[in-house]
Amino acid sequence: MQIKINDTVFDKVAELNIERDTRRTELRYNTQGDLLIDLVNRKYEVDAVFGLLTEKELKELRRLTAEIFVTVTIDAPEGEITEEFHVSDEPAPTITEVNGVIMYSGVKLHLKQR
Repeated sequence: MQIKINDTVFDKVAELNIERDTRRTELRYNTQGDLLIDLVNRKYEVDAVFGLLTEKELKELRRLTAEIFVTVTIDAPEGEITEEFHVSDEPAPTITEVNGVIMYSGVKLHLKQR
């Protein structure tokens, strides 16, 4: 599986969880308590867990996710989507040595659609 962040493709996605959440964005009532406006949006929430990443790949991922909002392209059940997402945490890896090469595992991104 793969995920594209700001035109950079990461193809070492081991697990990709995509949920579509219904969020109320605006509720307004009149003075009698009657609901006047109820805006509802459906937005994606994505968890991407990466396989082993090299130091170069991890640095690129961290550089891209240093911004608060990024453009992400993923394959969802509805088809390919490209939307603006908020990166809630910086990816924090576990360091692993594989055949004398330092690799990074356990890197997870939690993204919420803007």
